[in-house]
Amino acid sequence: MTSPQERIQLLKSESDRLMQFLSALPADAWSNPTACEAWEVRDVVAHMIMGGEMFTGNITRGLANDPSPSAGMQPAGSVDMAARQVANAKRAIDIRESLGEQLLTSFGERCDDLDRLLAETGPQDWEKPCFHPAATLSVRTYVDLRIAELIVHEWDIRSKLESSAHLREVCLPAMMDVLSAFIVGYLFNPGSKLENTVRYRFELSGAAPSKHDIVVEGGKAHLQRASSASPDVTFRCDTETFVLLAYERITMAEALEGGRIAVEGNRELADEFAV
Repeated sequence: MTSPQERIQLLKSESDRLMQFLSALPADAWSNPTACEAWEVRDVVAHMIMGGEMFTGNITRGLANDPSPSAGMQPAGSVDMAARQVANAKRAIDIRESLGEQLLTSFGERCDDLDRLLAETGPQDWEKPCFHPAATLSVRTYVDLRIAELIVHEWDIRSKLESSAHLREVCLPAMMDVLSAFIVGYLFNPGSKLENTVRYRFELSGAAPSKHDIVVEGGKAHLQRASSASPDVTFRCDTETFVLLAYERITMAEALEGGRIAVEGNRELADEFAV
């Protein structure tokens, strides 16, 4: 397993690399559409600036043993995340308009702020709880979440500019860790209409190969390492496909139609996963 220090270094290197990529974009590319509906490249960058500010502020308070909500925020887990995402989409555009030509500079500054804060942490800090609107997260999980945010949003940009865009393979282990710690069951809740307990197994190949189960019970999903229990449905795909599915960048129907996922088991329950 990668150490927290290695994850922090990975975050810094990926932040620096993404800054270089954005710096090299021609001026007219900043108004190109992205895989984020209704967002141009510059709006995605504004959203990552928002994320950098929030992460730095929440982790700073968590390191000081204060996991309470920031000013004006509701308690962790009490927020309607769908409504929050709509509000954040509008706020990203507002930030982009207010920053104007300083957008790229501000992105670099927010990345540097977070890098400096994390560079000062030690082993005693990794599991300290920090506020997030959806749930209380450890510093460790926040680092993985920021890595995932940068890499998924880079894909959002690249996938409309390059036909062969892929997620960064070196980041897939961190992205899988944050999926199990936070994303699945919070922001991605497949099979939520199922009344009975259902076990969906994902056998992942390629970079970061592994076997995981998404267990749906009581309308709630959680991700865990594959157990000895027999799955109701088995999906086989590469890790990148699973991450894009969990981040809702592709749908199950699109993955099946494109031959990215193979299915074995109860097809009716497989169809319910995609709902």
